[in-house]
Amino acid sequence: MQERKDSKLDFTDEEIKVLLEFFPDGICAFDLEMTGLSPLFDKIIEIAGCRILPDGTWDTYHTLVNPLIPIPEHTIEFHKLTNEDLRDQPTLKKPLSDFVEFYGNMPLLAHNVMFDASFLIRGIHEYHFPISLSSIYDSCRMARAIYKKVDSAPKNFKLSTLVEYYGFEFSHHVALDDAIACLKIYARCLIEYKEKHSEKNLKVLSFLFKLNSFKKAEDYILPNKLKDLKEFVQSRTGCYIKYKGGSAKGKLRPIKPISVLPMPQGLILYAECGNSKMNKYFQVKKIQAVSLEGPGEDC
Repeated sequence: MQERKDSKLDFTDEEIKVLLEFFPDGICAFDLEMTGLSPLFDKIIEIAGCRILPDGTWDTYHTLVNPLIPIPEHTIEFHKLTNEDLRDQPTLKKPLSDFVEFYGNMPLLAHNVMFDASFLIRGIHEYHFPISLSSIYDSCRMARAIYKKVDSAPKNFKLSTLVEYYGFEFSHHVALDDAIACLKIYARCLIEYKEKHSEKNLKVLSFLFKLNSFKKAEDYILPNKLKDLKEFVQSRTGCYIKYKGGSAKGKLRPIKPISVLPMPQGLILYAECGNSKMNKYFQVKKIQAVSLEGPGEDC
């Protein structure tokens, strides 16, 4: 645990009150910076958390992490962390252990939480840490549900857009500021929820899954027959998959892979369909083959 750090972001009494109204045992928002988007192949380089405690106080956790692999140039453009910045930082095991202790069994919150939670889950399995009872909530999903039909809605639901919408001041892709901003955004959404949307179930609006849904580490190992997928994901190279489901069962279809994510039902390939240009999820266990070449079919 670390002491609260100075930040341009602070919480109002109203924000803390509404967070504790819905989460009386506290809630912890977190943000990770990584070398890429896929937890099976990429590494965590920064961990930040901000928790509201039951007594209404709040504190933070923050650390940099040495990933022991080179950081791709295209990710440095986002988080501004270089190999030199991380060379003397601790490797993941101790910082992750400290962060797991920091949030305990509190509900966890992040913006587009699936990616951050996937890296967290991967690390917990890798080091055999106990899996908590934490429920996982998504502030992006909540904001979209609350504001998508509002005339004065933000133009999109990116974290930076919502921060501007609410008039907060913060530094984007700085993990600690992102974690604090995420929690403030969620608090503002809860205030709006109480006033205009309380007939809707809060879990439907922002809950994804429980952390202890991910119990079997072996369920999140990429099958050997799909080993080439690692290179395609890391390079964002277009390729073809043969998939059991969908309208083109058993036929090769073009995709541009983005990430491979652990989910309660197993590994999921997140990719752009080469024909529709829409992002879709594919269950890895239903992928029969992956190839660099092949005739394209509709997804």
